Amino acid sequence: MSDEYLSLARQDSYEYDDLSNDPSVSSPVDEDKELVRRAQNDDPWAIEQLVLRYQKKAYAIAYQMLGGDEQEAQDRTQDAFLKAFRKIKQFKGNASFYTWLYRIVINTCLDARRHRRRWKEIFLPWRLDRQKDEDSLSSYEEFPDPDKNSNPLSTVRKRQLENDVKKVMNTLSERQRSIFQLKIFHEMSISEIAQVMNLAEGTVKTHLFRATQVIQKKLKGWTDV
Repeated sequence: MSDEYLSLARQDSYEYDDLSNDPSVSSPVDEDKELVRRAQNDDPWAIEQLVLRYQKKAYAIAYQMLGGDEQEAQDRTQDAFLKAFRKIKQFKGNASFYTWLYRIVINTCLDARRHRRRWKEIFLPWRLDRQKDEDSLSSYEEFPDPDKNSNPLSTVRKRQLENDVKKVMNTLSERQRSIFQLKIFHEMSISEIAQVMNLAEGTVKTHLFRATQVIQKKLKGWTDV
């Protein structure tokens, strides 16, 4: 949702009752259903509540899937919410709202990754020569100065491990990487991942197993230290 729309929702929120006072609402799932029902009737307070309830988790998924790019994660999270509330009247309640929403977040991020890859394919050859000249300097500049209480070797090793993990993750297929991230970094169950990605649970397990094997094999040197 746009900042302007959310500001409007906050201004109007006093006009609506707190769900905790509604005897028909007895659980978070019931609360979601009631909020969705109101949102489908263009209730700005309900839309704001759904955003506030799920924006942190949605951003965390986007951040992980987009390689830690904060600005892009924020932009794609906003895109996902805009898409969700444009389609909110199409939501039939066959799955939970958060499953439906996270599916939109994931698909938005996958589209962004594909766009980024196409962009690199066009411009990467042109940038390679410049990058070669800058590599030796940037490799030193990107490391922050350790403070007097930190261990310089530990700082370097941590950065190297982060870089190695990113490289390994990029060798996975998009589906394997997404499933691994949702399972390991966001602690979703196999059932939840299957719903979010619209896959059979057996397919999720297979991709997770293969992704785990690849990562364990390529990062074996770190576990042996």
